[in-house]
Amino acid sequence: MRVMVFGAQSHIGFAICEKLLGEGIEVCGVFLDSSSKMRKLLLEERMLLIGRNALFHELTLDHEWRNIEATHVIYCKEKSHNQDQLCFEKSVETAVETKSRYFYVAPDLRQIEEDDQYLTSTLESYTLFKLPGLYGPFQPPEEKIHQHLKSCVAGQKNILIIKEPIIFITDAAETIVEIIEKGDYQKVYSFLCEQKDETIESVSVEVKMNAKETESGGYRIMNKTSMEKGLLEQISCIKMYREIYGLDS
Repeated sequence: MRVMVFGAQSHIGFAICEKLLGEGIEVCGVFLDSSSKMRKLLLEERMLLIGRNALFHELTLDHEWRNIEATHVIYCKEKSHNQDQLCFEKSVETAVETKSRYFYVAPDLRQIEEDDQYLTSTLESYTLFKLPGLYGPFQPPEEKIHQHLKSCVAGQKNILIIKEPIIFITDAAETIVEIIEKGDYQKVYSFLCEQKDETIESVSVEVKMNAKETESGGYRIMNKTSMEKGLLEQISCIKMYREIYGLDS
């Protein structure tokens, strides 16, 4: 198995790469240009965590990969990136040329309708992963959970109320890779997480779930990581890279 991950620089994209490599699967990660100095520095740190790995190949959209025989193509959407549309088109083009299985990973469900229509008209089959919000180490700095945890590290006393379902980044990546490895494909996997109202005093977070979260018809993912543990891991990441995040300035 050789997997090409388009949008490997994204929060979920890099986590999928890490999980695939952990399973001994060859990965070609297609990275988009870093949109800021902070993102570039954080990506460099994440690459150091992978280290030298013969199974991992780092590519950009400028690389020529027509000789790469991929078995699976995974596209991870990052709508805020100015190269995202080109990345999407390249991923579909590669899947057609290599006759690979195609997987579309969508962290933001509001942005996929047009892409879904294009996939239906272009590919014979594909799998769509619809994800709720994601949190955990290396969460994009503009996300509200990151902003809250950063303020906690800085000693500010704020309370964050979470009203939307969220999944720890590693749990989401592991579930996606498990589905791909099993070959148990279907057209759409809508991830639903089992969460309950709780107060997490250690990170000043209140979780308030409503009844809509229990909708049927989705792919229910059990939270292997408790929310408190996941948030504390994210805080540890912020502390480790506090200089990059601007906490020492």
